[in-house]
Amino acid sequence: MVRTKVKFVFIENNTQMRVSYRKRQKGFLTKARELNTLCDVELATLVNSPYHNEPEVFPNHEAATNVFTKFIDLPEEDKSKNMTTQEKITTKRIEKIENELEKIRKENKKMEFTTRWMDC
Repeated sequence: MVRTKVKFVFIENNTQMRVSYRKRQKGFLTKARELNTLCDVELATLVNSPYHNEPEVFPNHEAATNVFTKFIDLPEEDKSKNMTTQEKITTKRIEKIENELEKIRKENKKMEFTTRWMDC
């Protein structure tokens, strides 16, 4: 069965929004469960929604509290080791685009040189 491409626009209809939310939440929690089981990763998720009075916690409240406490107790260096910021993402993207631009400039110079040489 082929999935249709999802257009990312605000869903005006409240019923459709709620249905979409439930489906995506179910998929998200399924992925969390799979990561936990297949990769033996210790993880916890906390989903706060306007449709429930209390946040939904995976795997359970006690396990989530333990994971969050372990993270908070880590030294600052270990916490930020694998984290990234918007600034880092933007910097990497700029570097990648600059490298691509440099390659294109080199190719253009080669083509320009070749064209001039052939015209002579």
